[in-house]
Amino acid sequence: MRRAVAALAVTAVAVVLLARYETEPPAQLNPRSALRPAATAAPAPRPEPGVRTGRGPLLTTPFSSIQVQAELTRGRLSGVTTLALTGADAHTLAINRRAEPLLREEALRAGDADIDVISGATYTSESWIESLRAAIKDARRG
Repeated sequence: MRRAVAALAVTAVAVVLLARYETEPPAQLNPRSALRPAATAAPAPRPEPGVRTGRGPLLTTPFSSIQVQAELTRGRLSGVTTLALTGADAHTLAINRRAEPLLREEALRAGDADIDVISGATYTSESWIESLRAAIKDARRG
């Protein structure tokens, strides 16, 4: 009988803890992230003729918040900047740090957002690529 009561109490505590578990990404950017925007950025230089920039939306996954900026030169992707890339925990931050440079490199090599996801970083990859697509669209409108 005592085991049953103890098991019931442990189960009740576990259910309460699971019910309170939050799956939203953090509201603030990680202040220690190497990818955070500079606190005091200099004014942006005037773009050269034929160069346009656009920003994608700030997207959230269950683990991160992601935003990408694209630079197009004569309609072709010539620069990509990750403006925001957070992580809910150390594991997610490690995945994001590994995936972001690979995604950027592949996008620049391809000249557009038609790239594959990084294995092991599916949520990050899909959101990063989606933000990049929107940034490219924004630059073309701009």
